[in-house]
Amino acid sequence: MCRSILIAMILVLATIGEVAAQNNTISPYSKYGIGLYEQPGFGRNVSMGGTGIGLRSANNVNNINPASYASIDSTMVLLDIGLQMAYERIESHLTWGDKLNGNISYFSLTLAPNQNLGISFGISPYTSVGYSIESVEYVSGGGQDRYRSMVEGIGGLTRVYAGFGVNLLKNTSFGMNASLLFGAKTEMQSIAMSSADEFSIYIENSDYYVGGKLDFGLQQNFQLSKNKNLTVGLIASTPGVLKCERVDLATNTFYRIGAIDTIYFEDDDGDRIIHLPATAGLGLSYNSGRFTLAGDFNYNPLSKFDVTSLRSKLMDSKSLSIGAEYIPKHFGRNLDLVFRAGAGYESGTTKIDSYVLKSYRASLGVGFKIRSIKFNTYCMYKQQGTLDNLLVRHHVLQFGLNLTYIDYWFQKRRFY
Repeated sequence: MCRSILIAMILVLATIGEVAAQNNTISPYSKYGIGLYEQPGFGRNVSMGGTGIGLRSANNVNNINPASYASIDSTMVLLDIGLQMAYERIESHLTWGDKLNGNISYFSLTLAPNQNLGISFGISPYTSVGYSIESVEYVSGGGQDRYRSMVEGIGGLTRVYAGFGVNLLKNTSFGMNASLLFGAKTEMQSIAMSSADEFSIYIENSDYYVGGKLDFGLQQNFQLSKNKNLTVGLIASTPGVLKCERVDLATNTFYRIGAIDTIYFEDDDGDRIIHLPATAGLGLSYNSGRFTLAGDFNYNPLSKFDVTSLRSKLMDSKSLSIGAEYIPKHFGRNLDLVFRAGAGYESGTTKIDSYVLKSYRASLGVGFKIRSIKFNTYCMYKQQGTLDNLLVRHHVLQFGLNLTYIDYWFQKRRFY
């Protein structure tokens, strides 16, 4: 037990700094709202298309529906850490750009003190911001004078959660996650003039967020036969609340004399309160022992979230995910070999002009166990956006590895 606690403490300290500092996207669509929402769930969920509302397991953590914590084996303690590497490509009719990055994606500690209660703690990215937009324009009324504009955005929100799942009845479980959200979104704009009197302007706007939300889950299991089960799951969240502090900085640099003038530095005294919309989801899963089939539907009314842009607005998002899991019989229970696949569709969270930015994804995964460590690997491809109307298409090819260290804290030893 002491060894597991030490491992957990080391992983928590390493993960908090890494997850909070990472930048997981190069999509210009992360400019809107609080950024692009990260794929929820852990390695098993992602490889099954993002499903999880109706999934239950004795040795796999599923934080999409906290009611599933009640199904964790009461003798086990699960330490989960996720690693990922992604290749991203942005393309338009005129040009393209790409990026390769890798980082720690999440960490969790889950345990079940008894057969009716499961508890989980964890940290993961909630949204990501990362974009770079460059343009060269002629100065209005300035003849051949031109200026170069570069707009860059970085940041995102991190989620730290604590949750529980409890069996209310023999086949009914209820759960809740309480989440702390924090992070910053910074946009930097530099404008350089190419006239005889060359100068540049640098503007930096930073929004610092802190707040939270509550997520609830319910699962009802139906025993169809000895080895066949159907689980119906529901999730819902309360409206989240974020306090936002704005800090602005602007400088003007004159190259001829080498002078830098700070135009203003303002710490906004009036903090803004931002309300994240309440969300809901419905999921089903069918399990026959060696085969599992799952499907989820999620609704996120993002149109209630304000975006200060003339060309864009956030849309109510509807997403559908399906996934399957197969355990080959010939490899036995010791190796725990599992094959997974899934796909998903999202109706789009952002509308620019008359174009809604839909997204599609597909995934494959393999899981296996070596001694006390479970390995869940996956490959996911995701596409968002369009090439119409001078917009861009965002491609992501992501590889992930979920490591689960299994320890046993609550076994009772007997001597004969």
